[in-house]
Amino acid sequence: MAVAILGGGLQGCCTALALAEQGINVVLYDQADSLLSRTAVANEGKIHLGYMYAADPTFETARTMIEGALEFAPFLERYLGISAGRIKTSARTNYGLHRDDPRPHDAVIAYLKEVHRLVSEAANGRERAYFGADLAVPLRCWSSDDREAIFDPQVVLHAFETPEVAINPEDLASELEYCVSNHSRIEMRLGHRVLRVDRQKSRIQISADSSEGGVVDDFKQVVNALWDGRLAVDETMGLRPHRPWLHRLKLNRQKGAPAARPSRRPSLPRCLERLFKIIL
Repeated sequence: MAVAILGGGLQGCCTALALAEQGINVVLYDQADSLLSRTAVANEGKIHLGYMYAADPTFETARTMIEGALEFAPFLERYLGISAGRIKTSARTNYGLHRDDPRPHDAVIAYLKEVHRLVSEAANGRERAYFGADLAVPLRCWSSDDREAIFDPQVVLHAFETPEVAINPEDLASELEYCVSNHSRIEMRLGHRVLRVDRQKSRIQISADSSEGGVVDDFKQVVNALWDGRLAVDETMGLRPHRPWLHRLKLNRQKGAPAARPSRRPSLPRCLERLFKIIL
């Protein structure tokens, strides 16, 4: 019997591809009419190494992000046939420390340095796994002159350059969608909104809504990779989070390059290429 995967986003498609490559038949559900059409492409494409999670003093979030980041490029090479050298990446990400950060500034700086140590430690023996980047390069603290050239030094008190990079999420989605759509072991059920999942003795029953009406299917295993409605579907199985759920709101503004014209000053997109973030 096939494995059902709920959600045709990045997580669902990667899971489907990994299972299919091991000879397991997969049925992939998504409420949209195409795969990877929502959150998978509406993001900055950052492959996080954990630097921005200073609110977690246990470093568990950072460790999770580091491990996932180091496995990401090898996954693309293994299942999509895309070598790390073919993947275009952004410039290295810089983080700034805002004067109004509610946490002690020394604690934030210590956090960044410890995360960088964890990154270097995790990369030992697989130094080029993160898109060919050398993760042993020391964390660079911006000089006062560099910081003052771009920011108000009274507002941004410190700035650090990290090895974090982003990739183009639309390019990735296109490659992944092609592989999933053409895999003989993956059946896609697009336009199916999953309503609930129920355990029925030795099987798991999925109830979904489609343009043709209600649909009910039975499976032995189900993977919930939904982005929209994940917790609600989990609750139909009696599964609830063991702690309060955290929601992070991000505002991401993207600007394409303007038509070529002579200029001695860097364009706005060129300035934004640093992917600078203010730690708040």
